[in-house]
Amino acid sequence: MFDTVRKFFKRFQSITKIDNISSVERLGRDEYKYIEGDRALILQIDMLSGTPQRVIYSRTIKNWLPPHDKEEITDQIRKDILEKLCKYFELNRISYTVD
Repeated sequence: MFDTVRKFFKRFQSITKIDNISSVERLGRDEYKYIEGDRALILQIDMLSGTPQRVIYSRTIKNWLPPHDKEEITDQIRKDILEKLCKYFELNRISYTVD
């Protein structure tokens, strides 16, 4: 019985780990936390009805959270983060678009 219940709820779990150093946490309806090693940032990803299911707002990839908030996020770093976020949604079979 417990095995059946566990399997049922497992269908609703999302994969949060992207690779060995990167992961994503959903904080709210449209707010996500991207974590890379000991750095983290908050960004906005809107939930949509229909397809695509999400819109990733690349312009919200701005600053690392303290204590790394003085480190610049260059265009290349932003692009790398965006690629990892896309991989996260692909792993979880969630359709998305980037704005």
